[in-house]
Amino acid sequence: MNIEEYIVARVNALLHSDDARIVKRLEGGMSNYTYVVECRSKMHTYRVPGKFAERFVNRDDEWNNIQQIASLGLNNKTTYMELATGEKLADYVEGTIMSDTDVASYNQMSVSALKKLHNSGLKLKDYDAFGRLADYERYCREKEFKHPAEYLALRAALDRMRETHRQVTPVPCHCDYQPTNLVIDGNRLYVLDWEFAGMNDPFYDIACYGNAGFDKALSLLEAYVGRPPLRDELQRLYFHRAFQCLQWYNVAIFKDLAGLSRDLNMDFNQIALMFMGMAKELVDTYDKL
Repeated sequence: MNIEEYIVARVNALLHSDDARIVKRLEGGMSNYTYVVECRSKMHTYRVPGKFAERFVNRDDEWNNIQQIASLGLNNKTTYMELATGEKLADYVEGTIMSDTDVASYNQMSVSALKKLHNSGLKLKDYDAFGRLADYERYCREKEFKHPAEYLALRAALDRMRETHRQVTPVPCHCDYQPTNLVIDGNRLYVLDWEFAGMNDPFYDIACYGNAGFDKALSLLEAYVGRPPLRDELQRLYFHRAFQCLQWYNVAIFKDLAGLSRDLNMDFNQIALMFMGMAKELVDTYDKL
Protein backbone atom coordinates (compact mmCIF):
# COMPACT_ATOMS: atom_id res chain seq x y z
CA MET A 1 0.00 0.00 0.00
CA ASN A 2 1.51 3.34 -1.03
CA ILE A 3 1.13 6.60 0.91
CA GLU A 4 -1.91 7.79 -1.07
CA GLU A 5 -3.73 4.47 -0.67
CA TYR A 6 -2.92 4.53 3.04
CA ILE A 7 -4.30 8.06 3.47
CA VAL A 8 -7.52 7.23 1.60
CA ALA A 9 -8.02 4.20 3.85
CA ARG A 10 -7.39 6.22 7.01
CA VAL A 11 -9.77 9.03 6.03
CA ASN A 12 -12.49 6.52 5.11
CA ALA A 13 -12.07 4.79 8.48
CA LEU A 14 -12.07 8.01 10.50
CA LEU A 15 -15.07 9.52 8.71
CA HIS A 16 -16.96 6.22 8.34
CA SER A 17 -17.08 6.57 4.59
CA ASP A 18 -16.02 4.79 1.42
CA ASP A 19 -15.72 7.68 -1.03
CA ALA A 20 -12.48 9.43 0.04
CA ARG A 21 -10.24 10.45 -2.83
CA ILE A 22 -6.91 12.24 -3.11
CA VAL A 23 -7.14 15.71 -4.66
CA LYS A 24 -3.52 16.81 -4.42
CA ARG A 25 -0.43 16.86 -2.25
CA LEU A 26 0.36 20.15 -0.54
CA GLU A 27 3.83 21.55 -0.99
CA GLY A 28 5.77 23.08 1.88
CA GLY A 29 7.62 21.73 4.88
CA MET A 30 10.85 19.82 4.53
CA SER A 31 9.54 16.27 4.79
CA ASN A 32 5.88 15.93 5.83
CA TYR A 33 3.34 14.28 3.56
CA THR A 34 0.16 16.37 3.61
CA TYR A 35 -2.62 15.66 1.16
CA VAL A 36 -5.93 17.33 0.35
CA VAL A 37 -8.62 14.65 0.45
CA GLU A 38 -12.26 14.95 -0.58
CA CYS A 39 -14.69 12.87 1.45
CA ARG A 40 -18.48 13.16 1.64
CA SER A 41 -18.33 16.28 -0.54
CA LYS A 42 -16.07 18.06 1.96
CA MET A 43 -12.37 18.89 1.67
CA HIS A 44 -9.92 17.79 4.35
CA THR A 45 -6.17 17.60 4.85
CA TYR A 46 -4.41 14.51 6.13
CA ARG A 47 -0.83 14.79 7.38
CA VAL A 48 1.64 11.95 7.74
CA PRO A 49 4.84 13.24 9.37
CA GLY A 50 8.06 12.51 7.55
CA LYS A 51 10.96 10.42 8.78
CA PHE A 52 12.57 11.67 12.03
CA ALA A 53 9.82 14.29 12.58
CA GLU A 54 9.48 13.02 16.15
CA ARG A 55 12.96 14.41 16.88
CA PHE A 56 11.71 17.95 16.37
CA VAL A 57 8.04 17.99 17.38
CA ASN A 58 6.38 16.95 20.65
CA ARG A 59 2.89 15.81 19.63
CA ASP A 60 1.44 16.21 23.13
CA ASP A 61 2.51 19.85 23.03
CA GLU A 62 1.09 20.27 19.53
CA TRP A 63 -2.29 18.83 20.57
CA ASN A 64 -2.37 21.10 23.63
CA ASN A 65 -1.56 24.08 21.38
CA ILE A 66 -4.35 23.21 18.94
CA GLN A 67 -6.91 22.91 21.73
CA GLN A 68 -5.96 26.21 23.34
CA ILE A 69 -5.64 28.17 20.11
CA ALA A 70 -9.13 27.04 18.99
CA SER A 71 -10.64 29.72 21.25
CA LEU A 72 -8.97 32.47 19.18
CA GLY A 73 -10.49 31.50 15.83
CA LEU A 74 -7.13 31.62 14.05
CA ASN A 75 -6.69 27.96 13.14
CA ASN A 76 -8.61 25.49 10.97
CA LYS A 77 -10.55 22.71 12.73
CA THR A 78 -8.65 19.54 13.62
CA THR A 79 -10.92 16.50 13.43
CA TYR A 80 -8.44 13.87 14.62
CA MET A 81 -4.86 13.66 15.79
CA GLU A 82 -2.91 10.53 16.67
CA LEU A 83 -0.34 11.45 19.30
CA ALA A 84 1.84 8.38 18.77
CA THR A 85 2.46 9.08 15.08
CA GLY A 86 1.53 12.75 14.60
CA GLU A 87 -0.95 11.89 11.86
CA LYS A 88 -3.65 14.55 11.67
CA LEU A 89 -6.99 15.03 9.90
CA ALA A 90 -8.21 18.63 9.61
CA ASP A 91 -10.53 20.83 7.58
CA TYR A 92 -8.98 22.13 4.38
CA VAL A 93 -8.81 25.92 4.12
CA GLU A 94 -9.59 27.31 0.68
CA GLY A 95 -7.72 30.50 -0.02
CA THR A 96 -4.44 32.06 -1.05
CA ILE A 97 -1.23 31.05 0.67
CA MET A 98 0.48 34.23 1.85
CA SER A 99 3.78 33.22 0.26
CA ASP A 100 2.05 33.38 -3.15
CA THR A 101 1.38 37.10 -2.66
CA ASP A 102 3.57 40.18 -2.27
CA VAL A 103 3.21 39.54 1.50
CA ALA A 104 3.69 43.15 2.63
CA SER A 105 0.18 44.09 1.40
CA TYR A 106 -1.20 41.91 4.18
CA ASN A 107 0.85 43.39 7.03
CA GLN A 108 -2.17 44.80 8.86
CA MET A 109 -4.01 41.48 8.62
CA SER A 110 -0.93 39.74 10.01
CA VAL A 111 -0.51 42.28 12.80
CA SER A 112 -4.15 41.77 13.82
CA ALA A 113 -3.68 37.99 14.00
CA LEU A 114 -0.39 38.28 15.89
CA LYS A 115 -1.74 40.72 18.46
CA LYS A 116 -4.80 38.53 19.03
CA LEU A 117 -2.39 35.68 19.81
CA HIS A 118 0.24 37.67 21.70
CA ASN A 119 -2.33 39.46 23.88
CA SER A 120 -4.53 36.40 24.44
CA GLY A 121 -3.19 35.50 27.87
CA LEU A 122 -2.97 31.81 26.90
CA LYS A 123 -0.36 29.81 28.79
CA LEU A 124 1.55 27.55 26.44
CA LYS A 125 4.70 25.57 27.15
CA ASP A 126 7.94 27.59 27.02
CA TYR A 127 9.44 27.41 23.52
CA ASP A 128 12.88 27.13 25.16
CA ALA A 129 14.71 28.30 22.04
CA PHE A 130 18.27 27.68 23.19
CA GLY A 131 17.40 24.34 24.77
CA ARG A 132 15.84 23.33 21.48
CA LEU A 133 18.92 24.50 19.57
CA ALA A 134 21.17 22.48 21.89
CA ASP A 135 19.08 19.37 21.14
CA TYR A 136 19.38 19.94 17.40
CA GLU A 137 23.13 20.37 17.71
CA ARG A 138 23.30 17.12 19.68
CA TYR A 139 21.37 15.27 16.98
CA CYS A 140 24.04 16.33 14.50
CA ARG A 141 26.89 15.30 16.82
CA GLU A 142 25.25 11.90 17.26
CA LYS A 143 25.73 11.49 13.50
CA GLU A 144 29.46 12.22 14.05
CA PHE A 145 29.15 15.73 12.65
CA LYS A 146 31.59 18.37 13.86
CA HIS A 147 30.27 21.92 13.69
CA PRO A 148 32.68 24.12 11.69
CA ALA A 149 34.50 27.11 13.19
CA GLU A 150 32.26 29.56 11.31
CA TYR A 151 29.20 28.05 12.96
CA LEU A 152 30.80 28.12 16.41
CA ALA A 153 31.62 31.81 16.00
CA LEU A 154 28.02 32.59 15.05
CA ARG A 155 26.75 30.49 17.96
CA ALA A 156 28.96 32.49 20.35
CA ALA A 157 27.56 35.72 18.88
CA LEU A 158 24.03 34.45 19.54
CA ASP A 159 24.90 33.73 23.17
CA ARG A 160 26.20 37.30 23.50
CA MET A 161 23.06 38.77 21.93
CA ARG A 162 20.86 36.63 24.13
CA GLU A 163 22.13 38.38 27.25
CA THR A 164 21.07 41.73 25.78
CA HIS A 165 17.51 40.59 25.05
CA ARG A 166 16.76 38.42 28.10
CA GLN A 167 14.36 40.84 29.81
CA VAL A 168 11.47 40.49 27.33
CA THR A 169 8.26 39.07 28.85
CA PRO A 170 7.29 35.91 26.93
CA VAL A 171 3.82 35.68 25.38
CA PRO A 172 2.04 32.91 23.45
CA CYS A 173 3.67 32.70 20.00
CA HIS A 174 3.25 30.58 16.90
CA CYS A 175 7.06 30.26 16.54
CA ASP A 176 6.83 29.29 12.85
CA TYR A 177 4.91 32.32 11.59
CA GLN A 178 6.17 32.23 8.04
CA PRO A 179 4.00 33.11 5.04
CA THR A 180 3.74 29.46 3.92
CA ASN A 181 1.73 28.81 7.11
CA LEU A 182 -0.73 31.65 6.49
CA VAL A 183 -3.82 31.36 4.27
CA ILE A 184 -5.95 34.33 3.21
CA ASP A 185 -9.65 33.56 2.76
CA GLY A 186 -11.39 36.80 1.89
CA ASN A 187 -11.04 39.09 4.91
CA ARG A 188 -9.91 36.27 7.17
CA LEU A 189 -6.38 35.07 7.86
CA TYR A 190 -5.88 31.45 8.92
CA VAL A 191 -2.71 30.63 10.85
CA LEU A 192 -1.92 26.94 10.34
CA ASP A 193 0.49 24.37 11.77
CA TRP A 194 0.96 24.95 15.50
CA GLU A 195 3.61 22.26 16.13
CA PHE A 196 6.18 24.72 17.47
CA ALA A 197 3.95 27.16 19.36
CA GLY A 198 5.02 28.21 22.84
CA MET A 199 5.79 31.11 25.14
CA ASN A 200 8.38 33.35 23.50
CA ASP A 201 9.39 36.91 22.60
CA PRO A 202 6.66 38.24 20.24
CA PHE A 203 9.40 39.49 17.91
CA TYR A 204 10.29 35.83 17.25
CA ASP A 205 7.06 35.50 15.24
CA ILE A 206 7.86 38.64 13.28
CA ALA A 207 11.34 37.30 12.52
CA CYS A 208 9.78 34.14 11.04
CA TYR A 209 8.44 36.34 8.25
CA GLY A 210 12.08 36.51 7.14
CA ASN A 211 11.59 33.16 5.39
CA ALA A 212 9.98 35.20 2.61
CA GLY A 213 12.91 37.64 2.65
CA PHE A 214 14.17 39.60 5.62
CA ASP A 215 12.74 42.79 4.14
CA LYS A 216 9.29 41.29 4.82
CA ALA A 217 10.16 40.88 8.51
CA LEU A 218 11.39 44.48 8.70
CA SER A 219 8.18 45.71 7.08
CA LEU A 220 6.02 43.66 9.46
CA LEU A 221 7.95 44.94 12.47
CA GLU A 222 7.19 48.55 11.55
CA ALA A 223 3.50 47.69 11.11
CA TYR A 224 3.48 45.81 14.43
CA VAL A 225 4.97 48.65 16.51
CA GLY A 226 3.12 51.33 14.51
CA ARG A 227 6.16 53.54 13.81
CA PRO A 228 9.74 53.27 12.58
CA PRO A 229 11.35 50.71 14.92
CA LEU A 230 13.96 51.78 17.45
CA ARG A 231 17.53 50.44 17.40
CA ASP A 232 16.95 47.93 20.20
CA GLU A 233 13.79 46.67 18.44
CA LEU A 234 15.70 46.17 15.22
CA GLN A 235 18.43 44.32 17.10
CA ARG A 236 15.85 42.01 18.69
CA LEU A 237 14.52 41.18 15.24
CA TYR A 238 17.99 40.53 13.79
CA PHE A 239 18.86 38.39 16.82
CA HIS A 240 15.80 36.16 16.47
CA ARG A 241 16.18 35.77 12.74
CA ALA A 242 19.86 34.84 13.10
CA PHE A 243 18.85 32.31 15.75
CA GLN A 244 16.22 30.81 13.43
CA CYS A 245 18.76 30.49 10.63
CA LEU A 246 21.14 28.54 12.87
CA GLN A 247 18.27 26.42 14.14
CA TRP A 248 17.24 25.44 10.60
CA TYR A 249 20.91 24.97 9.70
CA ASN A 250 21.07 22.17 12.27
CA VAL A 251 17.79 20.64 11.11
CA ALA A 252 19.03 20.58 7.52
CA ILE A 253 22.43 19.14 8.49
CA PHE A 254 20.74 16.37 10.48
CA LYS A 255 18.40 15.55 7.59
CA ASP A 256 21.33 15.35 5.18
CA LEU A 257 23.28 13.09 7.56
CA ALA A 258 20.19 10.92 8.04
CA GLY A 259 19.94 10.29 4.28
CA LEU A 260 16.93 12.47 3.55
CA SER A 261 18.72 14.44 0.82
CA ARG A 262 18.76 11.21 -1.17
CA ASP A 263 15.31 9.99 -0.10
CA LEU A 264 13.53 13.28 -0.84
CA ASN A 265 15.73 14.45 -3.72
CA MET A 266 16.42 17.67 -1.83
CA ASP A 267 19.95 18.88 -1.11
CA PHE A 268 19.74 19.55 2.62
CA ASN A 269 23.47 20.22 2.82
CA GLN A 270 23.07 23.16 0.44
CA ILE A 271 20.04 24.33 2.39
CA ALA A 272 22.15 24.26 5.56
CA LEU A 273 24.90 26.34 3.95
CA MET A 274 22.30 28.84 2.77
CA PHE A 275 20.98 29.26 6.32
CA MET A 276 24.46 29.72 7.75
CA GLY A 277 25.24 32.38 5.16
CA MET A 278 22.04 34.20 6.07
CA ALA A 279 22.90 33.99 9.78
CA LYS A 280 26.32 35.53 9.15
CA GLU A 281 24.83 38.47 7.27
CA LEU A 282 22.32 39.08 10.07
CA VAL A 283 24.95 38.91 12.82
CA ASP A 284 27.26 41.25 10.91
CA THR A 285 24.45 43.76 10.44
CA TYR A 286 23.32 43.48 14.08
CA ASP A 287 26.69 44.81 15.23
CA LYS A 288 26.44 47.78 12.86
CA LEU A 289 22.96 48.94 13.86
